[in-house]
Amino acid sequence: MKTIYYTVLLLTVSLHGCTTYSHFSGDFRTSLRARNYEDARAKIKKSRKRGNQLLYLLENGLLTHYQGHYETSNRYFAEAERLSDRLYTRSVSREAAAFLTNDAIRNYRGDSFEMVAVHYYRALNYWYLGLPEDALVECRKANLKLDQYAIHNGQTSYKNDAFIHYITGLFYEATGEFNDARVSYQHAQDAYSYYEKKFHIAPPQTIAKDLKQVDNILNGEGADMRFASLNIPPFVPPVGNGELVIFSEIGFIPRKVQEEIDLPIYEEDIKHSKGDKVSTIAAEISHRRHRVYLIRDVEYWLRVTLPKYEAVAPRTKHILIRAGGRTIQTQIAQNYAAIAKTSLQDHYPRIMIRTIARGLVKYIAHREAKDENEVLGFFVNLFNISTEIADTRSWVSLPHNIQIGRLELPPGIHTITLEALDINGRIIETETFTNIEIKPGQRTFLNHRVYQ
Repeated sequence: MKTIYYTVLLLTVSLHGCTTYSHFSGDFRTSLRARNYEDARAKIKKSRKRGNQLLYLLENGLLTHYQGHYETSNRYFAEAERLSDRLYTRSVSREAAAFLTNDAIRNYRGDSFEMVAVHYYRALNYWYLGLPEDALVECRKANLKLDQYAIHNGQTSYKNDAFIHYITGLFYEATGEFNDARVSYQHAQDAYSYYEKKFHIAPPQTIAKDLKQVDNILNGEGADMRFASLNIPPFVPPVGNGELVIFSEIGFIPRKVQEEIDLPIYEEDIKHSKGDKVSTIAAEISHRRHRVYLIRDVEYWLRVTLPKYEAVAPRTKHILIRAGGRTIQTQIAQNYAAIAKTSLQDHYPRIMIRTIARGLVKYIAHREAKDENEVLGFFVNLFNISTEIADTRSWVSLPHNIQIGRLELPPGIHTITLEALDINGRIIETETFTNIEIKPGQRTFLNHRVYQ
């Protein structure tokens, strides 16, 4: 046991794995709010270390997207995809080290919803580069990934993505692939029904209209007669007009921070925490969090650190879009904050059991070392305390939510004014886009970011 601990101690020193990722994200987000993307990228570089490579690629992919460097952004995202796939083949040595130190020294592999978000940004990159077929490839890749999640994600809540299905339908329809658009819209409508139950995200009001529109365009070829009784007028721009579709990316996804909890450990727990039984005992201990116990029966109070998401909402409630003498308000289409919190809740029992098991092993090692030598016991305990941190890593530049606004406009060059409104309807930020071209009978896509 002592030999293992000395080895892991040296490994921990070499990895410098005891600083939480959330410590870095505060200054990083300050640079983003100022739209100082080069400064933000410099700060990402400082946080780059072994184990965080995927985050380095994801953050850079999004920042270069906002800078308008779409090819560079896609290179970062493509490398992130390849790395994430490789990391699912775990490193045995790092897994063993993580069990005796903390989860933060593992290679970060990306949460499921994060890796699907990559395809949203890559699709936009390709669309802006004038490569609509490549944008559709990204949508198809996202759907294949979702199929894999549906098979492998077990009981986790996130195994489908309504927003990805919706934008896939929008892209398909924009390129004239109406059969595929109808399928995607139907998948989106079904997925939003699930979203509403799991994440409290209602479907945008336009989906039913989109479904009816493509059904009508297909001239009854396999038309879905369910829409005949719904009396839903489809959105069809008057002849010669085009449509502007705006994705408003609002705020920041909540940061992961760590919380400390104390759990009672009894002598019987120590006796039975041998070999492969430690996880079983840890599972029993995890249920003691909200129970009351007689202090005199407690052998030791085990302090464990666990990740949780901050409860912080953006100031911006909605976006008002003004163009061509018309004004519309955006609707929420994706809520990464809700998905992230629910995803962590799904994984929380497993994280807690693993953390408790690690704490038990550390405490037993401390007791054995102390029995042999007081000084050795002191250093083992110091090692235990200094290495126990929660894994608070996540893609921190992602938005809190994405809202969609769609506006019919006459062809020509337009100025688009976007007003961010708070919960009381006050304007807290205004952004203007000039020289936005609307073409007759075509759909123009635009995304923007509001950090407040």
